Amino acid sequence: MAENRLRIIAVLALLTLFAGSIVFTVTGALQSTVDPLVWLLGVGVWVVAMTIAIVITVPAPSGTRLSLGIGAVVAGSILVDDTMALASIVAISLTLSWLIQHNLDVGHARTDGDLLADSVAMAVYVFLYTVAFDALGTTFTVGYSWMVVAAVAAAGLSWFIIRALVAAFVGLERTELAGRYLWLLALEDWAVVISMFAAGTLFGLTWPVMGLWSVAVALLPYAFGHLAFERYHSTRVTYGQTIRALAQIPEVAGLAPLGHATRTADLAVAIAQELGLHPNDVIELEYAALMHDVGRITLNEPAILKAGYTDQDIARWGAQIIAEAPYLDRVSELVEQQHRPYRSPGIEIDPDIPVPSKIIKIASAYDQGQIELGLSPVESLEKIHQGSAYEFDPAIAASLRRVLVFRGEIPY
Repeated sequence: MAENRLRIIAVLALLTLFAGSIVFTVTGALQSTVDPLVWLLGVGVWVVAMTIAIVITVPAPSGTRLSLGIGAVVAGSILVDDTMALASIVAISLTLSWLIQHNLDVGHARTDGDLLADSVAMAVYVFLYTVAFDALGTTFTVGYSWMVVAAVAAAGLSWFIIRALVAAFVGLERTELAGRYLWLLALEDWAVVISMFAAGTLFGLTWPVMGLWSVAVALLPYAFGHLAFERYHSTRVTYGQTIRALAQIPEVAGLAPLGHATRTADLAVAIAQELGLHPNDVIELEYAALMHDVGRITLNEPAILKAGYTDQDIARWGAQIIAEAPYLDRVSELVEQQHRPYRSPGIEIDPDIPVPSKIIKIASAYDQGQIELGLSPVESLEKIHQGSAYEFDPAIAASLRRVLVFRGEIPY
């Protein structure tokens, strides 16, 4: 149902852009003080350049990909004085790029939600930039460049907020994610956004003075940033793949149920997102959940088997192994505390236990209930509810229930 609703909204947005393209183009050509063909030619050149920019994307810390189109829109808003021409260029470019990315195998695949967020935010940016620039010109006596920078900053901040809000709305339509998590996730992309706005502003200000040289002046600094973002994304993906591979060692050795680490991590991440944890905390939680049983590789030691061990011992040994990588200090702490009860007799709640550790405890117990005890999803969840007096945090158990209901694993 949510997918269909989002699809309808996306189609309506595309139709609105298409209608706007026609209205703005016809009106602009008729009102132009130059020959209509010359006006249309200028619009066409801008449309080609802006469409190409919109199709090109850069990976962002949030895990999505941001379109370079906003940089082109920023430059266009500075260089195109005709408001109707600017509106026509943006509307046509967004329409064409949407159709290209949906129907042709060009660039990285983007969802309806990504395209919807970009379209709404870019349209708002163009409107607010025009209003802000005109207001600054009539209110303050400052240089042209300062007026441009101030208008770009004001409209750019609005673009960032609007895009984050639309992305959060789209996320709420598609998944069980909490609005707070989606909002924080969108805000993670600020560094990429600033680099694109800076490149667009620099190009717009230098083109009238330097001509084609402005392409190098604006794009070369951004190119280094783009390369850095791509490399960061590649490193992060590789890092995650390495951790997933390491998490399989206890399972391959027959010391943990096959697939337990992956299922636990998947469920733990869903709970964390539903609760609205910070995206960085969710990443650390995912790593900890994947490696929460890595301490079991020590169970091949005869001395340990003879002396006996507890779940807390396994967690501590696993934490010691993980802590060998300084980057994973926080992850090792989460693993070490995963088996501690959320409260003790006479204590309402233990504030020293991190929320991610409590989440891992519940996600792991839920999966073990089904795999090791042969319980149904409802029975496994009920077992967790029964342990909510001391072992399991009731708030996280309630979040688990909401996630399972959303996934259709248990009845509402």
